[in-house]
Amino acid sequence: MKLADREEQDGSGPIRVPKTAEVVAEVIRKRIILGELQEGAFLPPEGQLMATLAISRPTLREAFRILEAERLISVVRGSRTGAKVHRPRVEGVARYAGYVLQSEGTTMADIYEARLAIEPYVARRLALTRPADAIARLREEVDRLTAIVTEERYIDFMIGLAEFHRLLVEAGGNRTLHFVTRMLQGLVTSYQVRLFQQNPLPIDEQKRRGLSGLRSFRKLIDLMEAGEADKAEEHWRLHVINANKAWVPEHDRRRDFDVFG
Repeated sequence: MKLADREEQDGSGPIRVPKTAEVVAEVIRKRIILGELQEGAFLPPEGQLMATLAISRPTLREAFRILEAERLISVVRGSRTGAKVHRPRVEGVARYAGYVLQSEGTTMADIYEARLAIEPYVARRLALTRPADAIARLREEVDRLTAIVTEERYIDFMIGLAEFHRLLVEAGGNRTLHFVTRMLQGLVTSYQVRLFQQNPLPIDEQKRRGLSGLRSFRKLIDLMEAGEADKAEEHWRLHVINANKAWVPEHDRRRDFDVFG
C-alpha cells in the first residue's frame, strides 16, 4: 500500500484546510437548507456581503460559483438584484443519479425491480393507517387518469402512471422512500414515453390495457381503505411484478439503462 493511501485510510496524513470561499459557501448553503433563506429570495448585495463576512470580491464570487454549481443560487451577471436563492431540488440529484446508474451498467429491469422493494410495503402501511385525505387524493388521480385514457391521450397517460406511483409512495409518509421514488420517477417516465413512441400499440389495445391497469389501481385503493393490509400488499406486489414484465420484456431485461435515450 502506498504511503498516501495509508495516510488517507488512518487519518495520519496532512489535514486539508478549506479555502475561504468554501467556508463562505458553507455558511450560505446552511442558511438555504435550514430555510433561513427562502426560495426566490435574493442574497444581500455583494458589497454588503463582503463587509459582513470580511472577505474580498474574488473570494465571494468563487463562493457564488460553488453554490451556482450546486444549483442553490443563480446569478444574473450585471444585475443589481444580487444572487437568487433556490431550495435543493430532487431533479438535480435525479439527473446525476442517472449518470451514475448508466456508468455502472444498470439495466432498466433493475430500476423497475426497485419499485418492488418499496411499493408493496407502502401499500401495506397505508392499509394499516388508512389516511382519508391520502386515499381520496389517490382516487382523484385514478379518475384523472381514466379521463386521459378515455380521451386517448396516451403520452400523458404514460407520464400519469409514473405520477401515480410517486403519489402512492408520498401517501405512505416515509420521506426517504418518497425521495428515492422521485429520484427514479423522471428516468422511468422518460423510458415509458420513449418505449410507447417506438412501439405504439393499436388504440383499442392501448385503451384496454390502460383501463385494466386502472381497475387494479382502484382495487388497491379499496383494499387500503378497508384496512386489508395483507391483501393490499399482495395485490400490489403482483401488480408491480406484472407491470415490470410488461414494461421490460424478457428479451430486454439485460439491456443497459440509457439516460440519453
